[in-house]
Amino acid sequence: MSAPAPPRAALARFAEERAAWAGRAPQDARHTVLVLLKALDPADLVRGARAFAGTLSPQEAEDWRHAWTRTVFRFGNPANLTARTPPRAVSPSGTAAWLGPYEAAHPPGFSRLLKPVSGRLPTLDGRLRVDGSGAPPSAGLTLRIATAGLSLADYLVHLHHTVAEAVLRQILPAGAPLRLVHCPDLDPNEPDVSVRLPNAVYARTTAAENGEPKLHTLLTPTEPVS
Repeated sequence: MSAPAPPRAALARFAEERAAWAGRAPQDARHTVLVLLKALDPADLVRGARAFAGTLSPQEAEDWRHAWTRTVFRFGNPANLTARTPPRAVSPSGTAAWLGPYEAAHPPGFSRLLKPVSGRLPTLDGRLRVDGSGAPPSAGLTLRIATAGLSLADYLVHLHHTVAEAVLRQILPAGAPLRLVHCPDLDPNEPDVSVRLPNAVYARTTAAENGEPKLHTLLTPTEPVS
């Protein structure tokens, strides 16, 4: 059995896989999804994002994939949407709504009147069960997201990209149990993170200022409770 790849190599592999899956350069993105956010409820947002991604036709999914699942977040109340601009999906508790994908050059007219999501990220519960309340404790997947230093908009970007792409890539099946874990940091060199990298099914990374890949989210099989 070969030894696990070093953390940097493992993260580079995830970045390469994502680029190959998108199939185009980020600057060539032509489609966008609009999310209206009434209030931040992470579990409700994840449920809505899963539902939205699951409604897309093959062509819509391909268009959004080529756009690297580009998403615009605006403050707004889903209940105020009209029949002229109906949402594609609304989260179960009504805290968020999804419209699109649409061509980035032609967004819904009302979206120009809405304020972009901004502000600080509030204190979040450490662990949340998103789906699968009746499932065994070790069933499904666990999504860890690093929150230290993030704004509200940053948090939404990392969480939404991870959930949407996991659905589109069939990594996160519809109805599969999911847990959300908020942690200050995901340092791939720390033992509790590096030990999970070989079994991870998705990881969202960006390039840090020092050139090293920075890990934002990690999706892994839920571990059995001892």
